[in-house]
Amino acid sequence: GAPRFSKGAYFLGKCVWAKGYTELIELLSENKEKLGDGVSVDCYGTGEDLQDVKLESEKRKLGLQFLGARDHLDDSIHDYQVFVNPSMSDVVATTSAEALAMGKWVICADHPSNVFFSQFNNCLIYHNADEFVEHMKFALSHEPAPMTAEDRNRLTWEAATERFLNVTELTEKDLTPDPVTATVDSAAWLTHNSLCGIETLRAAAGAGKNTRDNPENLAAYEPHESGGGLFDRTLQ
Repeated sequence: GAPRFSKGAYFLGKCVWAKGYTELIELLSENKEKLGDGVSVDCYGTGEDLQDVKLESEKRKLGLQFLGARDHLDDSIHDYQVFVNPSMSDVVATTSAEALAMGKWVICADHPSNVFFSQFNNCLIYHNADEFVEHMKFALSHEPAPMTAEDRNRLTWEAATERFLNVTELTEKDLTPDPVTATVDSAAWLTHNSLCGIETLRAAAGAGKNTRDNPENLAAYEPHESGGGLFDRTLQ
């Protein structure tokens, strides 16, 4: 019956502006009064922009603490209740998936890279700064629900493989193109193969003189000094 988490919000990622620190600082800075002085975010990560990010945070008097490089395997990360990931550049961030798998709240932006995460019960998607504030207040004051069997299954390699196979499987429509497409494809194939059989055109296109047919003795083959192509250079 005791609370599962003893710490508040954190962000984990390489400390470069493009990884989400720009968005994080802007959101916290613009909404300091709405969030209140008690809201702070611990940041884990190192990188070339660390000192600049620290200076900007201090300049704006934000409650950001920079605690070095750690990952979700570190025991100290397990106690956090809310993972904030405002990044607009990561494509299906691994850290978001890990936080969800650990039973935490995940707060992230409405962005194509977060569509997969939006289906999880503990993922809170914000569309604007006001929603970000609402989600932060709610997540910090309410425990996330235990993961359902369905959510847990979505994070397995088996489920990922199944999704991959589903999107790559050829349908009956793919295997049987419409008459117009089939005619165009056949015409393109015939044209390509016919032109490739003409030595002059092959050489002009840069294929090299006398390369259409395999030589009788490959070891004795010597290329021509000039390939004969429009943009070929003479061998020195």
